[in-house]
Amino acid sequence: MAGDPLDALRLPVVPVDPRPEFTAALHRRIEATIEGGADPGGRRDSPTVRYFVDDLELAVAFYCRQLGFEEELRSPPAFAMLYRGGLRLLLSVPGLPGAGAALSDGTVPAAGGWNRITVQVSDLGAALEALSSAGVPVRAGITRGIAVRQALIQDPSGNLVELIEPAEGYHERT
Repeated sequence: MAGDPLDALRLPVVPVDPRPEFTAALHRRIEATIEGGADPGGRRDSPTVRYFVDDLELAVAFYCRQLGFEEELRSPPAFAMLYRGGLRLLLSVPGLPGAGAALSDGTVPAAGGWNRITVQVSDLGAALEALSSAGVPVRAGITRGIAVRQALIQDPSGNLVELIEPAEGYHERT
């Protein structure tokens, strides 16, 4: 008997073994949403950014150790979910199942580019010095923006991260 012809189109099942810390954090998020309609970061609609990375382990280590993200979920070798405050960062490896899969025309996502996330720091000079000392590539040193000082660094896959230090009087919309 012939197999199901759709089997050739199905993506492989990638097992996920959630860490206890992940399940506890997910439970907190669900409770916060039920109780107040906001995530623990205080935002009603948490922004999500997806970056394509060349090396999942290296990228997770970079974002967690260098920029203070928390790992929520990792499904090697293709995917990780990180949080910093209200920002959810999804990391995907090009050419693997899920978001990294090739499009129907064969185009495969790629790391790098000019899109970026912005991470607020309290002392931009000290943060940039510490990151540079740790070997993090600095693409653009400190410049003045509108109500902030800013600098650009690069993650291990070439994705940009903009660091900002708010100027006096800077405020976020609530």
